Amino acid sequence: MILNAQTFFMVTCSHVNDLGISNSEIGRLACAISLVIDVYGMFSTFLIFNVYLPFKDGNFVLPFYVIAVYLFMFFICRPLILVIISYTPEGRRMKDSHFLAIIVIILVLTILSLLVGQPLLVFLFAVFLPEEPLTSILNERLDLMNSSIFLPVFCAMHGFIADFNHLGKKSLIIEFIVFLSISGKFLGTVISSRLFGVPFWSAVSLGIILCSGGFLDIVMLGIFRHSGVMEPEHYTVIGIHILFCTCAFLPLVRFMYNPSRQYSTILRQGVIASAETGTLQVLACIHKEENLPGILRLLESFNPTHETPLPVIALQLIQLTGRVTQPILAPFHEIQSSAAFRSNIGRCNRIISSLLSLERRTDGAARLQHYISVSAYATMHNDICSLAHEKKTSLLILPFHVQWTADREVEHFSEAIRDVNKMVFEKAPCSAGLLVDRGDKDVTILDVEYRVAIFFIGGADDHEALAYATLFARHPSIRLTVVWLKSKMSESNTHSFDDYAVIQEFHHKLQGNERMSLQEIVVSDGAETTNAVIAFKNEIDLAVVGRYHEPGCTPLFGLTDRWCEYPELGILGDMLVTPEFNFSVLVVQEEPHKTTENDDLIDDFVM
Repeated sequence: MILNAQTFFMVTCSHVNDLGISNSEIGRLACAISLVIDVYGMFSTFLIFNVYLPFKDGNFVLPFYVIAVYLFMFFICRPLILVIISYTPEGRRMKDSHFLAIIVIILVLTILSLLVGQPLLVFLFAVFLPEEPLTSILNERLDLMNSSIFLPVFCAMHGFIADFNHLGKKSLIIEFIVFLSISGKFLGTVISSRLFGVPFWSAVSLGIILCSGGFLDIVMLGIFRHSGVMEPEHYTVIGIHILFCTCAFLPLVRFMYNPSRQYSTILRQGVIASAETGTLQVLACIHKEENLPGILRLLESFNPTHETPLPVIALQLIQLTGRVTQPILAPFHEIQSSAAFRSNIGRCNRIISSLLSLERRTDGAARLQHYISVSAYATMHNDICSLAHEKKTSLLILPFHVQWTADREVEHFSEAIRDVNKMVFEKAPCSAGLLVDRGDKDVTILDVEYRVAIFFIGGADDHEALAYATLFARHPSIRLTVVWLKSKMSESNTHSFDDYAVIQEFHHKLQGNERMSLQEIVVSDGAETTNAVIAFKNEIDLAVVGRYHEPGCTPLFGLTDRWCEYPELGILGDMLVTPEFNFSVLVVQEEPHKTTENDDLIDDFVM
């Protein structure tokens, strides 16, 4: 009963990581609940088994030994490891000698914990250590051995202890008691969650997560068995129950709970509506310092003033490599003093300094907030979309996963960041823009003429791209050109009337503005479109294009996304990031598009 009532924090973190919901509302709630239960359970267990029972039996020495080991862990071992970690510069790899010294400290602490009967003390110790650079090197050196050798061997050894010959009629009674205890825990979780407004299926998912067992449950089961507290029959029944419940019910959470479901029913406000009302709010995602120059240039090109202020939320994204650590999404000032964030504080301060320079240049018109997201790449899109949804942002800016040197050579390529961008495009609750920055990394101020071109073909995403003209027109250093790539038979296009109306509205805004121009280029296929775009390759600094276009549209006739190197940019965006062009590109999406296999079939039919 005690084991069924206990919910281990590290087991819950592992479950929500495996399910890919660690930074969702239910994932964070499950980890918070299990942490409270774990702390209460460990504290109660410590008092009962290490203070009350020893004093009751007349053993007055053991409690002082146990307390001495805990004091040794917190006041000697932990500060010593933090000192060793401090010798590793930010962003550098830890030295082998330092790594071995930390391993020796942990081994000494493990021996002491076993001598005083505290086998979980090392697990507790790991919770109070900073993530980096320990997590990276531990995963690199020990994860393969632990996951592939030690963990299977450990589970197999505990499996051999199970004795199915002892199962009888009494086992049914034991199973009934276990079932009642688990059912009470599940129903208590679901009912209490519903009382506080949690949706039904989310509450059921939360109950399943908290009732599922894991590695530490097996450890505790083995401890009870070896100490004689549990009989072979009890051990076997409870072991089978933990295995069955975890394997059968935990995967169902993937189907019952979808964190992005909350975005599907919201009223979206994109750049079009925001540009007209002057209520634009931007969420800029930053993976590393190299992302800043392009983002700062783009934000300044929106020309924030006191009449049209620009609220900007800078979200710095940091990879979480640990499997049993709760992700973080919080304002920077709330976590900057935490020990777990110590290794990232220098980088964050440099990013904040660069962002504050934009705020100073605009006299406070660019109102900046700095948020930190520490999560795994597989779930990072949840933090991005949830913050955009919470703050009601109009535009979400993502940095491209490829960075180039001044000589146009690939400097950095991250497939993980590419996957994050794809997931955000699929689930974004607002307009999203993917920024491919190929400008000068040392220039973030638009003090000279900045040439921008918007390539317009038609459709919702191109309408969103054209809305940027309202923003760019405010900046005195920007020269804007809208290139309308129109077909000879545009009247047959279902979107032509809407496209024509949007272009006419833009043409009306041109009156009296010498820095804005409209060029109409008639094209009959993708080859002519390519030639028309190439003509601008030395005349612009930034190109803005829509991401999605209708399959088979005339300006892209003969081009297909099946040959694209980066399909997430769309056909036209993928063409603009080839080495033939050296300007930056902003690929705009008004709302997620669900492309199907029929799109390719339409392309083949038209071709």
